[in-house]
Amino acid sequence: MKGQAAVTWRARPDRVLRASLGEAHVVGMVFAPPLGVALAESAWPLAAVLGLAILPPLAGAALAIRYPAPRDLRQIEAVAVLVLLFLGTAALAAPAFVTLGMTPVDAVFESVSGITSTGLTLAQGTTEWPLAGHVLRAWMQWCGGFAIALAGVALILGPGSSRGAASSLGRAGLNERDILSSTRAQARALLLAYSVLTAAAVLVFLPLFPSWWEGLLIALTAVSTGGFTPRADSLASYSRAAQGAALLVCLASAFSLMFYVRVRRDGLRAAFFGTNAAAMVGFALGVATAAAVLRLATGGDAAAVLDSLFNMLSAVTTAGFSVAPVVEAPPLLALMLGAMLVGGGAGSTAGGLKLERALTLARAVRLALLRLRVPPEAVTPLMANGARMQQRRLVATVAIVALYAATALLCWMALLAGGVPALPALYDTISALSTVGLSAGAVTPDLSWPLKLVLTVAMLLGRLEFLALIAVVLPATWAPRHK
Repeated sequence: MKGQAAVTWRARPDRVLRASLGEAHVVGMVFAPPLGVALAESAWPLAAVLGLAILPPLAGAALAIRYPAPRDLRQIEAVAVLVLLFLGTAALAAPAFVTLGMTPVDAVFESVSGITSTGLTLAQGTTEWPLAGHVLRAWMQWCGGFAIALAGVALILGPGSSRGAASSLGRAGLNERDILSSTRAQARALLLAYSVLTAAAVLVFLPLFPSWWEGLLIALTAVSTGGFTPRADSLASYSRAAQGAALLVCLASAFSLMFYVRVRRDGLRAAFFGTNAAAMVGFALGVATAAAVLRLATGGDAAAVLDSLFNMLSAVTTAGFSVAPVVEAPPLLALMLGAMLVGGGAGSTAGGLKLERALTLARAVRLALLRLRVPPEAVTPLMANGARMQQRRLVATVAIVALYAATALLCWMALLAGGVPALPALYDTISALSTVGLSAGAVTPDLSWPLKLVLTVAMLLGRLEFLALIAVVLPATWAPRHK
């Protein structure tokens, strides 16, 4: 390890600061729309707090003119900027939720749940909120699903920069940089695809939801697989058509945004089978069908079967919407836990371990069984998509899966020690780590504040895929190298 340490890069604080200033305007964009709505509807207390929240990003953008972002940004520094963008946005948004009537700890929880596109909520009385409060939550989820991550990874990495920072975090399509002239060009293509998908969702939702603003806001949270809705019962009080449309949009957002880029370039068939779209659709349909069969086997009627199917689609896409209470028969809960743990595809807005990593583990098991039946001198590499899997990718997969398991165990133990029943504690732990947002009853305003903070950290770890946040808080990341 000493030899490896001798060649490691340390994060340079001045470079991280300058790169963060260069992306400060993106943080400001998170607060601009809800501030405009608050001013339009004369929600003055909320407008004042949002106005204060937008000042630091504006100041940072002004300083960026004098101190431009460095061109030699290192991988670890890019990751640090990504983490700072998430943490900074969550911190600046928290006072707005206090203004809406939440306690400081609950406000931090709500803010992190928004920017991580999780959807777990401690908010009460949301029907009495001004429209700007709902816009804040939905817009944060839309930005957290794509725009902030894109600004923190893709936009600050120029052509020729280390692509490991992006690919290790599973961001949208960054493993296909060869098809575009630069990372920034790719970022623009992906943002266009994300915006078009959002616009299509809005057009579909407007006639299906009771009011235009509910259709608009739920479109934002569906595309980001976030799960916040203006109503306390999530999607339960909306029509079946509205529920089904929302969950289909979530499914469309659970596979790589590169699918939409490639549809335009290569056609639908090539895009469907050339990205993770086919695998994701197959996985979602298989799990949803299993849920419907299990619900029928436990004596459910047609409405209950449809509820289970919709809830399962929400779980597998990590959207967090619910059309009925999550309390189900143990086999269904176990299936839902597995679906949330795997999550969506890499390059999507969905959370979880990602379908590709689950498939990598399955291939590793199959290879281990194969090697029991072949001679020792046989060459049997681990393959993925017809090519030998790179060691870097395999190591990252093992590390993230191990960190996920260890974090889940620690969080579950903390909730158990706090008196939360075992199954709801495990369910809500997985929901937080996979940034899903479904709850089996553990996440309530009555939960003790230390446990709320535990789940807050879990949401951040899950959204930042563990390695990013852990790397940034390690002293070795910042310590100067000693000769």
